[in-house]
Amino acid sequence: MFRSDFPIFTTHPDLVFLDSASSAQKSKAVIDSISRFFASDYANIHRGAYDLSMESSLLYEKSKKAIAKKLHADSGNEIVFTYNATYAFNLLSRGLAKSGIIKSWDTILLSKLDHHANIVPWQIIAQEYGMTIDWVELQPDGTLDYDSLTQKLPFAKILSITGASNVTGEVLDLERVSQIFQSLENKPLFILDGSQRFPHMETDVEKYGIDFYIATGHKIMSDTGIGFFYGKKELLKAIDPAFCGGGAINSVTIDGYEPAGLPFRHEPGTPHIVGAVSLLAALDYIDSIGGFEVVEKYERELTEYALEKFKNLPAGIRLLGSLESKNRLGVFSFTFDNHHPNDVAEILADANICVRSGHHCTDPLHHSLGLRGSLRASLYIYNTREDVDRLVEELRRL
Repeated sequence: MFRSDFPIFTTHPDLVFLDSASSAQKSKAVIDSISRFFASDYANIHRGAYDLSMESSLLYEKSKKAIAKKLHADSGNEIVFTYNATYAFNLLSRGLAKSGIIKSWDTILLSKLDHHANIVPWQIIAQEYGMTIDWVELQPDGTLDYDSLTQKLPFAKILSITGASNVTGEVLDLERVSQIFQSLENKPLFILDGSQRFPHMETDVEKYGIDFYIATGHKIMSDTGIGFFYGKKELLKAIDPAFCGGGAINSVTIDGYEPAGLPFRHEPGTPHIVGAVSLLAALDYIDSIGGFEVVEKYERELTEYALEKFKNLPAGIRLLGSLESKNRLGVFSFTFDNHHPNDVAEILADANICVRSGHHCTDPLHHSLGLRGSLRASLYIYNTREDVDRLVEELRRL
């Protein structure tokens, strides 16, 4: 349905690309936006009185407003651009600790579904400042144990958790999480890793009481090197900048410095301007095909088709996570009785099918399930039923 909008499939017509959870292919609209920006609009942003700089600044800020709209946030001033989600977690965790918002006696609650980007920065901060890390456990099938979350959340200062798993495809039930939060007298800070969620659906940060939302751009078709985090305005003001310099500074004397206002105080140095422009183009493209409502419908139907097809795979091939399409993305990870995932990935590559094998930066998840690794196939809007059929056909040949 949308495949023709992506030039790579014209260049490689036989390509079956099932690795979008790692990084998405780029629509022609995004590719054209990058070329057009460098050819017609490029200049450094802010403080330039000439037209090119003002146009470049306008596009940069327009990108933030587009992100804020998809998150139902108040304004683009609550969006901080970073280089990726990993950088955002490092910046945010360090800023919260440096500002004393989290203290040595506090508990940081993570889940065993989480990507390393939402684990290691907190572990580093906990080691440096003395906080405790606790874990939301998993069910035997690898899905989140909401009873464990209910039990542990009252004792946490922060819940930082994935909004959608990059291994099992499980989408966090925000209604359920919100109900747990509402039952608490002292509510922890709620940080959501939207890296796998943002390309597929809108999220209402106000409705669900999300204090910070972190995501990366390249999984939603933008250039690499651009990510962001949303933060409630009062929290962004309260956090001391983790890093300083460039546009993050308002003034400097020999005695010290004054940080810039929001959100620029958290954006030191020259940002990835064209990355922001490409992210704006990606969101504009989503709108042009009918918005996330159309994306969700298309992907849900394709996921349901894939799950039905997977029921006919040989007994030695097992799918991790839920076998139901509810609260699930088109992210499928397999284990094999008689094959190593790396070997299967090479076999599929020979058939021009692109998947990924390994731990997928989720060691705690794989260790919890007693696995050394898995093979992951992930869908996006340019995938088709024929792609699923090709995958199933090759897996049945093993």
